[in-house]
Amino acid sequence: MTSHSAAFLCVTHGLSHEVHIEKPFRGLPQKSTSPYFFFSEVTQYPNIMNIMDRYQKNIQAIGEDGQKKLSQASVFIVGCGALGGHLAMLLAGVGIGRIAICDQDTISISNLQRQLYFSEAEAGKLKVNIVGARMRALNSEIKVDINREFLTAENAVKLLEPYEFIVDATDNPASKYFIDELALKLKKPVCIGGVAGWHGQVSTAVPLPDGNTSARFSDFFPKQAEGLPSELPCDIEGVIGAASTMIASIQASEIIKYFTGQGEMLIDKLLTIDIKTLSFKTLNL
Repeated sequence: MTSHSAAFLCVTHGLSHEVHIEKPFRGLPQKSTSPYFFFSEVTQYPNIMNIMDRYQKNIQAIGEDGQKKLSQASVFIVGCGALGGHLAMLLAGVGIGRIAICDQDTISISNLQRQLYFSEAEAGKLKVNIVGARMRALNSEIKVDINREFLTAENAVKLLEPYEFIVDATDNPASKYFIDELALKLKKPVCIGGVAGWHGQVSTAVPLPDGNTSARFSDFFPKQAEGLPSELPCDIEGVIGAASTMIASIQASEIIKYFTGQGEMLIDKLLTIDIKTLSFKTLNL
């Protein structure tokens, strides 16, 4: 055994063989012969068994290189409610290497029908503190950055600059336009999601090689001369928890596709869903 490689006895469906590991990153092998790993010796690389067991199903779907890309990725989530909380937990589970959550809101009892990562006993506490703790408990291998504040014109650039991908998980149009403009200014990809009642929507915008960007939130929803409504969509229609969970899952899939380079993203597209009628529609620009 050298300092750069190791051989371990593996058992795959009852068959024993050696897997050679070269220059592991965070304990994850770059070379292997099977997606199933049960190591008999992990003393020199103590994280290998944990990492391979944790991401086994990921690796079967996106490959070891895909998992490596996720572990090196960074994402900033604006909002920690029905969308942002679910999304944060999904990204922590899938192994995004660095995740920031940003919110100043506190937990209320009315949140619990859709924000399932909170408990009754946590009412009144800051959402980011609780979600951050849940993320760290779920996956100790990732870095979680907690921002106990709302995103504003004064702090936005400083907070967002270190991250590769921005996600809007807010509940109001004004914030979505603001985040859309920030992503354009910083030349960063952004996924914007929204939900109200039984329905929701998702779109992703990315910088293009020519210096422009793909279709943005404001292209799908141009600002009206009369300004933005004073009432929030969820205050008018309510929110079915299953709808917010679906939109958060779609946002998570957009991030996974972006960093792994796999699949087709919602670029120049707006996906709308209505779970009451099981209707899924895509608007192309």
